[in-house]
Amino acid sequence: MSAGISSIGGQSSQIEDLIKQYMAIESKPMDTLKKSKETLSTRSAMFQDLNSSLLSLKNASCALIPTDTVSLYDAKTAVSGDTSVLTAQAEPLAQEAAYSIFVERLASCDVVVSGRFSSSATEISESAGPGDKFFTITIGDTSWDVSVSVSEGDDNSTVLANLATAINRSEAGRHVSAGVVCEQADTSRLVITSKSSGSVNAVILSESGESQNILVSSGMSSEVRSSGESGGYLLARDSLDAKFNLNGLDFLRPSNAVTDAIEGVTLTLKKSQDLGSQAVSLDIKPDTNGIKAKLKAFVASFNATAKFLQNKTMVDAHAGIRGDLAGEAVYLNLKTRMARAVQTKVEGTESQGIARLFDLGITRDRSGQLSISSEAKLDKALTENPDSVLDLFTSEDGVAVRVRNLMEPFVEATGIIDRQRESIGNRINTIDSRVKSLEGRLEMREKALRTQFAQLLSALTLVNTQSAMLNSFMAQSSMPLLY
Repeated sequence: MSAGISSIGGQSSQIEDLIKQYMAIESKPMDTLKKSKETLSTRSAMFQDLNSSLLSLKNASCALIPTDTVSLYDAKTAVSGDTSVLTAQAEPLAQEAAYSIFVERLASCDVVVSGRFSSSATEISESAGPGDKFFTITIGDTSWDVSVSVSEGDDNSTVLANLATAINRSEAGRHVSAGVVCEQADTSRLVITSKSSGSVNAVILSESGESQNILVSSGMSSEVRSSGESGGYLLARDSLDAKFNLNGLDFLRPSNAVTDAIEGVTLTLKKSQDLGSQAVSLDIKPDTNGIKAKLKAFVASFNATAKFLQNKTMVDAHAGIRGDLAGEAVYLNLKTRMARAVQTKVEGTESQGIARLFDLGITRDRSGQLSISSEAKLDKALTENPDSVLDLFTSEDGVAVRVRNLMEPFVEATGIIDRQRESIGNRINTIDSRVKSLEGRLEMREKALRTQFAQLLSALTLVNTQSAMLNSFMAQSSMPLLY
């Protein structure tokens, strides 16, 4: 049985060094493969970054192109002269106009209350008597039945709390809310509030029959106005609707969000005005800020992509710099075509004075970067010639359409970048397979070397032992004999 290397004397460390050196030589092909994999992984990540940049530019271009239902260039904005009184949102179909609005009152939710009772007294249960009680809540054309159980001796706070719970748990609870309040110490009062404003959502209470007497017993009534300790509605029914004057015309609406007073405009009434106060102005005009925000996003995305391509395709022999995409014609061509897309004149715009980005105050410097050098020029074009700005970007050969069409072959599924990354992935998989195979072969080779060296050391040890024995014998045989 051969000895392992570790069991052989001091020569084992030398043998280990020899094995390591030999395996280092044998491992060079695998090391080369691993470096190739690292290079490919870095290149794949670079393509991923490029794809993100190109996709961002495509999306920024698409944001400037109208869809079938919405056009950024038709967008309107509503400017209120006093946003504490009212605000407004304008849809693209809204007409440019100026309005004067006076808010006399806001829409309110109807509130009906019970009488005010001593919490610990029992007059409600005594008046109603024990048993199940039934009543009806009506909002508009819809009614809901509510039932509540009254026990003999229930105090007033218990009866009112049970009423509130029954209302909230019923179908009516989707349209009204009920709760018990304490106006003064040791008193209770039931409050029912409509969840929607306006007279059309007023709370109507009703009951009939001998056992249907809980409303009468608790002083709940939607037919009289509450006063002092008595129950009833709190606000006059004819004051629940919002009332405002628009350009001399009076309007009544059940909600403070008014969608049908000005076509394409939603008014939000926030505060009533004192009599004699100045009416609030409301101007409907083109929303140039929205368009400018999209243009600025397009410029920023274009610049980021142009800079990325410039860095990746550059070659500087003196500095020893060579970009990852240097010499690749498809990306050199893309860089050139991007520059041409934002510089070339667009034919067929409504105004011949707006045919290039320069006509909007957007310029391109020597490094290929765009910038809005004159916001005044851009504002003027958007205000005075919105149709020409639309044509400049969205016509068949418009700037946004050109850039979008340039990006699509690269970023679409199974596009140029997708195919390149897939090819890199296949090469990485091939390398992984070869590395795994080499690792197995190297492991077997190392085991074989250890076995061979162990056998050699064992043989060497045996020779050394025999040599020592022979030398000892020779030394003894040469000694003189003593008589």
